[in-house]
Amino acid sequence: MKKILLPLALAGTILLTSCGSGMKAADRAETNSSAHQFDNAAEYKSDDSYADSEAYENGESSSMSYKQSEVKAINTQMLVYSCDMSIDVLEFDEAVDKIHELISTYNGFIESENYNDGGNTSKWEYSDSEKWKNLYATIRIPSADYEDFCEAAEKIGDMRRKSSSVQNLTTEYSDLSTTLSIYEAKEKRYLDILSEIKNEQEAIEVENELTSIQIEIAKIKTRMNNIENDVAYSFINLTLNEVRKYSDKPVIERNDTFGQRLKNTLSKTWDEFLYFLENLLFILIRILPYILIIGIITFIIVKLVKFFSKRSEKRKKEKYQQRIQQAPPMPINGPVPPNPQMIPPNMPAPPPVNAPAPHADTPPVPPENSEKSSNNKENNSSNK
Repeated sequence: MKKILLPLALAGTILLTSCGSGMKAADRAETNSSAHQFDNAAEYKSDDSYADSEAYENGESSSMSYKQSEVKAINTQMLVYSCDMSIDVLEFDEAVDKIHELISTYNGFIESENYNDGGNTSKWEYSDSEKWKNLYATIRIPSADYEDFCEAAEKIGDMRRKSSSVQNLTTEYSDLSTTLSIYEAKEKRYLDILSEIKNEQEAIEVENELTSIQIEIAKIKTRMNNIENDVAYSFINLTLNEVRKYSDKPVIERNDTFGQRLKNTLSKTWDEFLYFLENLLFILIRILPYILIIGIITFIIVKLVKFFSKRSEKRKKEKYQQRIQQAPPMPINGPVPPNPQMIPPNMPAPPPVNAPAPHADTPPVPPENSEKSSNNKENNSSNK
């Protein structure tokens, strides 16, 4: 039995090995070629290092260590232009119409737009006439007309701020192209392997690898398309602000003295203090209704607490009077000590029954002597 199983196991191992080698033959070839290129590069580098060591031994290291490499020109094929500008306008609606006309003239489009009429919550104390409109828009213009559009937009109103930038994506685009060609070659190789495989399990494994390769190819192509669109259409981030007036007067250099600067500082501080008091007054006016409501609720709660406390004390007194009226009458021989349950908690405890009444002239008589005197009186009366 063992002699039969041993040849079968060897045959199965040989078949699995041959299938695995057939599936990954292309990968091995690629690995071997890359390893061969790495060996060639290492050999070339070792030759350079050997040459450098010979130059150092010959005393030429000082001239070679400070030698700069040749300056290479920057590739400017894939440039993305962008500009941020803020413009103040007197007639807001007319300025918006002019912007739309410029966009249609230069074959551009608005990528995003945000309009505000100025009625935000921070200006609640002002009237509607003090609202200031503003518009923020991201405009895409063909790169060939980028400069012309910016110059035309500056003439719509008073340019307050402008910043431009250029992003060079040539290197990234070149790397993506190279990576794409590698993945496409690998995709073709896997398609050829898939067409020749007859085993279903092996075909599923190859299809999974092929799917991951195709996903990477789709990502690379998407990024390349985005770069091409950004290069073809430049970005203009435009902000339009409605103002009451503006002037084109140049800035005049001022030579103020110490007294003038001190006066201006004091005046500015006083204006800020008045503005603070004004805002504080407005805040108090806004929260006054809430303060009144809280005060009324607090007053009602205090009154209710006092009313219920008086009512509870009145009930306690009535109960005490009822207990006194329901108590049994006192005996003739002497007073009966009161029931402690009938004593209200706020009243002091009564003196003991056997205690004599205090007198200012005579000292108190102990209870034993008083009993003896009473016995003597009874004996005298019996003798008589």
